[in-house]
Amino acid sequence: MARRRSAFRSSSSLARIPNALALGLCACLWPAASAAAGMTFGDYYKIVGVSDARIAPDGKEIVVTVSRVNAKKDDYDSELVLVNVATHAQRVLTYGRDDVGDPQWSPDGTRLAFVAPAGTGEAATPQVFVLPMNGGDAQPVTHAKNGVETYAWRRDGAAIAYVTQDDAHDGGPLGPHDDLFKVGDDGFTTRKLPVPSHLWVQNLRAGSAPERLTEGAWSIYADRISWSADGRYIAFERLPGARFDDILHSRVAAVDVATKQVSVVGEDSWGLSPVFAPRGHELAFTQGRDHTFVTHQDPAVVSIGGSSRNPAPGLDRDVDFVDWTPDGSLLLGAADRTTRALWSASGGKVRRVDLGDVQFGGASVARNGAVALIGSTPTSPSELYYLAPGTNEPPVRMTDYNRAIADLGLPPTHEFQWQNDGFIEYGALTYPVGYAAGKKYPLVLVIHGGPTSEASTVAFSPLVQMLAAHGAFVLQPNYRGSDDNGFAYAHAIIGREPPLGPGTDVVAAVHALEARGEIDESRIGVSGWSAGGWLTSWLITHYDLFKAAVSGAAVDDAVMQYTLSQIDSYMPYLFGGMTPWNPGGLEAYRQSSPVTYAANVKAATLILSDTGDSRAPAPQAYEFFSALRDLGKTVEFVAIPANGHHPSDPVQNRAVDETWVGWMVQHLPLP
Repeated sequence: MARRRSAFRSSSSLARIPNALALGLCACLWPAASAAAGMTFGDYYKIVGVSDARIAPDGKEIVVTVSRVNAKKDDYDSELVLVNVATHAQRVLTYGRDDVGDPQWSPDGTRLAFVAPAGTGEAATPQVFVLPMNGGDAQPVTHAKNGVETYAWRRDGAAIAYVTQDDAHDGGPLGPHDDLFKVGDDGFTTRKLPVPSHLWVQNLRAGSAPERLTEGAWSIYADRISWSADGRYIAFERLPGARFDDILHSRVAAVDVATKQVSVVGEDSWGLSPVFAPRGHELAFTQGRDHTFVTHQDPAVVSIGGSSRNPAPGLDRDVDFVDWTPDGSLLLGAADRTTRALWSASGGKVRRVDLGDVQFGGASVARNGAVALIGSTPTSPSELYYLAPGTNEPPVRMTDYNRAIADLGLPPTHEFQWQNDGFIEYGALTYPVGYAAGKKYPLVLVIHGGPTSEASTVAFSPLVQMLAAHGAFVLQPNYRGSDDNGFAYAHAIIGREPPLGPGTDVVAAVHALEARGEIDESRIGVSGWSAGGWLTSWLITHYDLFKAAVSGAAVDDAVMQYTLSQIDSYMPYLFGGMTPWNPGGLEAYRQSSPVTYAANVKAATLILSDTGDSRAPAPQAYEFFSALRDLGKTVEFVAIPANGHHPSDPVQNRAVDETWVGWMVQHLPLP
């Protein structure tokens, strides 16, 4: 799940529809007509993944990870590609390797490290390889028994730090191979005792043995590690234990490499993604606003042993990307209304970087200040872009891997605004294929997960485009708790009944669209995954607006979610610190559970869930299905035989979206 909420009247009965004022779209953005052909599921496997933009220290070349669907293997084929900044010429660096990724240049730019499997079959483990850029084969430089989770070059290029999991415990009270374990904050799908991960250093001199730097029952979250410029410290995210829920209690920490002493850095507050400055011992990272976690992260800068400060106090956005530039300023990434934006922060002031229509998706910085970034647009999946140093011009697109998708003539997606409960709110509205002014069209809502630390933007979405291809307006509404609209908006979800306020926000958006006169009010569908599934189930149990619904990986029973999920700290946070077993807690959790109101459902409902979902456990999907079935509702439950919160393989991903779209086509119906 992710991150945000508010309230109307008692949720024990169907809610009253709130009044809303539509701010709408600027009329100049409304297309007079659309000749778009639209996207089909035949185009689904044509989407090429472009990620990990890593610019060389001298700014002349960029490495990216390129992934393509291999439907026969039900997997992705990935390779590292070198792109010349001046000529855009490309060269594949890793022929014949599976699962390559996480490229990192050596500090002098003469070598490239990456992670790939070493060994064969089930014995293969991910290790760090180093490729000489002047010729020669890549060679493994780590041999971690349990594989490498993340790594970083030392600034002199003579060593690599990496995180690897400890050996599993063996020989319990009943003897060797005793698999019994004590349950703590574990999801019900946990099948063995979680094992901590710790930090090691591999000197790159021939014959050097790896050196362990940290140990203990606590653990390191394998997100990002960073060396100080002088090699004295390594920063990382320290977790109190190895259980997944401990991620919600992360602290930025650093280890003194010589003494192996570990200390928490800055404030004792939730912190993520530390990175050392190009010089000195200053660290930049993201830190929970007001010592909260999940709803809002501010950028923070701290010197080892000092207090943290906010380098961009005027930026009221949930920052989830931070990196240094050579002059000591910072690049900051965050959702802003319906865009993924990038800012430059220096001297306490922030300046938004002009990205044109590109939605920011991560970046790296060269020593000359040039920036390589991954970005998408409303009608094209991700590509590699380049920002020249000292320019105010939008980025230059360097690759064209998704030309086949961009050439489909996809319908436009624009920002849509409305008001509710004193908030101006934002969503991404995609027009139907064949749109003509003066006609009415069905509407499908696609609600983002979280509910916090996430927001819907105008970025390309295959599911949205597939629905638009069937002649529907598609609205991706942001709601309180979303991280696109400042701390007050994000934090407004916290309270006794978290889905209550977001429900009114979404309904207000629907009425604002209806006021434009282009929506067929008899054909409105609602759908979402994770927290979006929770809101979907909530909306169909509280409003009569919807004819069809797709509720995926939903929180249908808040008590069950708290009890069985791998992130059981998250629900009390949303409920203002209350668990089901505090005074009044059980009543509050039941009131926020859509299954409590199953008798109110009128929409034809499709339930989707991974059978091994540890984030939003499947038993509550079975419960909601049983309730709707026994009450005589129109309902189907399609289970996905996969572990995790969403299937990760391409065939099941496509199958989920086809099932989703097919339900709307059948039950709204769509053309």
